[in-house]
Amino acid sequence: MTSKSFKFGLALSGGGSRAAAFHLGCMRALNDRGLLDRIQTLSTVSGGSVIGALWAYSDDSFEEFDRKMQKLLLKGLKKGIIRYTLFSSETIKILGTIVTSGLLTAISFVVRLLLSALGIFGIYRKGLRRLKALLRTPLPRFASRTTAFAKFLDREYFEGKRLKNIKRKNLQIVINATELRTQSAYRYGSMESGCWRFGILTEDTLVAQAVAASASFPAILPAIDEQKPYIKRGETATHRTIVSDGGVYDNLGTSCLVPKRDGNFSTNVTEVDFIIACVAGQGIPDGSSIPYFWPSRMIETINTIHRRTHSMTFDLLHRLQRNGEIKGFLLPYLGQNDSALPCPPSDLVSRDQTFDYPTDFDPMSQKDLDLIAKRGEQLTKNLIETHHPYL
Repeated sequence: MTSKSFKFGLALSGGGSRAAAFHLGCMRALNDRGLLDRIQTLSTVSGGSVIGALWAYSDDSFEEFDRKMQKLLLKGLKKGIIRYTLFSSETIKILGTIVTSGLLTAISFVVRLLLSALGIFGIYRKGLRRLKALLRTPLPRFASRTTAFAKFLDREYFEGKRLKNIKRKNLQIVINATELRTQSAYRYGSMESGCWRFGILTEDTLVAQAVAASASFPAILPAIDEQKPYIKRGETATHRTIVSDGGVYDNLGTSCLVPKRDGNFSTNVTEVDFIIACVAGQGIPDGSSIPYFWPSRMIETINTIHRRTHSMTFDLLHRLQRNGEIKGFLLPYLGQNDSALPCPPSDLVSRDQTFDYPTDFDPMSQKDLDLIAKRGEQLTKNLIETHHPYL
């Protein structure tokens, strides 16, 4: 078999700095094999969006990109987010949002509760539903920690670049997020941006905003709340979108690489026939967790949903290959069971050394960075050499 005609898609999963470090190692292996420059569609989520966008929107050599990415991970992003939240021009906007939109939303919430009570008692039932709808969060959250995050990324890393100004030749990028009002995928891309419910965004977007939206973990960072013009089936309309972390909808970033998607019900439809899915998940839990109190129950609930989604995606990749819909796939998985690896290298970085690194954007130590990146590199090389040596 020859891979000269293959159309490669690369998915970089979510997982904060852990994901970015793991993906850096995977990309090293792909670069060494000459595959990285052959990627036609790059799909990213959350932490994967940070590293993916930095690659797609630069024309640095891989060696220079590698150095810059390491520097970013060692420094972390958390301090920059805090600095731009508290000590930048965005700070005034955030305070203004709290005073206007935040206060008005709080008042509206209380009024809606009172209207609901009136409805229960049968008082003024007519018209209550319409009035309650008018009072539902009247003003968008026009500034937040997430917009400060976007400003920080733009000033420090992306320098005003917009999504259509991709630097890598023959590469298309899709930066995955989630639209919370419609509970659907929202995909920023170098080809187009939007979601199937509202249509295609008529404006180009800053790369930094797309990355910040994709990485805005809901428990910490608010969603990006905007009124924007969209076109659908030839008609233009303005819609309010509330866009959050891409991991809510698809933490692996593979959904936009699945073949035979219908452009009437999806955006950024691409044609790939070989999928490389780099997954920074933890793997099968050992059962030691005891989710007793509310916070631990909620965390394990989210983890269970993510694990189920991962399992379904892994099964889908196998079925696509078995049915001939794709020519093959690679699945470097940080949480991979080491004992199941075919012919592992003698110096393999074990799962136990890396899987429980947190998914935040705090500064990484050089030791943790080296271990996680090396595991990504080793797993990717091992899978290529064992299952796809012709690549």
